[in-house]
Amino acid sequence: MLNSILGVQEKIVAGKRLLLAGEESLLRQLPGGQWIGGTIPYFMDGSGGVYSESSIFVTELPAYASVAEVREYTTETLPSICVDAPENGFSVVIMPAGSPVHIAYAQNFPRYAGAFLKPVVGWICGVNVGEIGKRRARVFAGPSSKDSDQNAVAMHVALPPTKQAEIDIVNVFQQGPGETITFTTSGFEGSECVINGKPSNLAQYVTSKRIDVRLPLTADYNGSIVNVSIQSVDGKAGLVKFYAPVFAGVEYRFAKPVTDYVAAFNAALPADGPTAIFSCNCILNYLYAGLEGKRTGYLTGPITFGEIAHQLLNQTLVRLLIHDIS
Repeated sequence: MLNSILGVQEKIVAGKRLLLAGEESLLRQLPGGQWIGGTIPYFMDGSGGVYSESSIFVTELPAYASVAEVREYTTETLPSICVDAPENGFSVVIMPAGSPVHIAYAQNFPRYAGAFLKPVVGWICGVNVGEIGKRRARVFAGPSSKDSDQNAVAMHVALPPTKQAEIDIVNVFQQGPGETITFTTSGFEGSECVINGKPSNLAQYVTSKRIDVRLPLTADYNGSIVNVSIQSVDGKAGLVKFYAPVFAGVEYRFAKPVTDYVAAFNAALPADGPTAIFSCNCILNYLYAGLEGKRTGYLTGPITFGEIAHQLLNQTLVRLLIHDIS
């Protein structure tokens, strides 16, 4: 939940293991300890969606979870993130929006050693959307008191043999019935593509068809729908920019419209089952659905500029669950 600086300081001094999100000026006032953090002023609190520059959102890890390591990652060391993780546990990683590690992770994670074998969750941190391009997002590593706008920070967490972590993805979007779109090159930008088997320009297609760019491109990845959100469309330059990379050869379709985001999230979230020890939702869902003051089920957490559930996701709610195993 949202906490005051004093409340967070007391938790850190008491030795709590924390995942923190808040304004840069607030995170800089925190003492060293077992925590990692990233800049974000948007949150889903117990009372609903909220923008705050004066509070820090705190996710406190349960007592049975022990911090194996907090590590900073560069683009060179990032491919070892799954290898570095404990055999039984999970990793939480935070990356600054637009940073080299953000781009590298989004494009290359499926090729990392051990990818998808150990749970990796986290988020892309950011700033007030009105200050994008004026301020840079930053991550913080509590044990070293270091911060960076270029590198990632990860907390590797070990679990006892009686516990097991699971990542759950809640995506309210479904593939629409429209044309199939494929790309010849992978990346965060798209221009020339193939639409229903015919060479086309994506920007011209979006403009001519008057497509609602609040709807993401969607692809079916082994039965799971994965979103790629539209950042901008430049019809004159014939260029579309994305918040996550598209991949060559993958078939995409624009999603079906969602008429009621809150009802869709509530319907997608089970009424029972284990409580999530961490969750996050996308800033685009927050903005497009007008989630300020509204709840998305019973979940709380930072509102992020990209969600990590193994790989980078967009317009998706991510939960980390812990199960008891016999």
